[in-house]
Amino acid sequence: MNLVPLAIALFMLLALSTSQANLITFDDISTDFMDPSGEVKGVTAFITNGYENLNWVNFYAENGLRAASTYGTDGYYYGMLTASNVAFNGSGFPAEIDSAGTNFNFLSAYLTGAFNSNLNIEVEGFSGATLLYGTTVVASATSPMLFTFNYLDIDRLYFNSFGGQSAGFPNGAGDVFAMDNLTVEFIPEPSSLLLATVGALLLWPLLRRKRA
Repeated sequence: MNLVPLAIALFMLLALSTSQANLITFDDISTDFMDPSGEVKGVTAFITNGYENLNWVNFYAENGLRAASTYGTDGYYYGMLTASNVAFNGSGFPAEIDSAGTNFNFLSAYLTGAFNSNLNIEVEGFSGATLLYGTTVVASATSPMLFTFNYLDIDRLYFNSFGGQSAGFPNGAGDVFAMDNLTVEFIPEPSSLLLATVGALLLWPLLRRKRA
């Protein structure tokens, strides 16, 4: 009996069964600090490496509710799917999300222009230095838009925003985008038990021949 196809099928089945989509809302990032009067304030916080098992380059979290109460409504506020944080690219400069160990699938995200209507957001997916995916989407400044990407087995996401027209918000300007409810799926690494099982299945025919 040829067990190689069975081993491959078992490997694929177990790998697929252990993959799981992760919804990243950014709401668990604290932007709080206490001023000298004892009042809790704070609008932004840097997203540190390791958050949600990913590395972040030039991404910040913004408390959309607190910012709106201080500066007025803008795309940070309108871009919230769940209160109260969204992520954004600092100063409108390019930003990245990188693998912290295992590759991942980038499934979807809600994107909003922080200050510009019809903001262009270029999103590229890489494996090493190889560009695998590239899409440019156009985001509203007053309503979060769901964009589905389905970038598979990548280790780096690159975001670059540009263009559009001022939405006329009272405070702020630039090519900044707000992002919420980012959905990724980590590529599961084969467990030692899985590898041992596949190895045993592949070696079994050889062991039977030697005994015969």
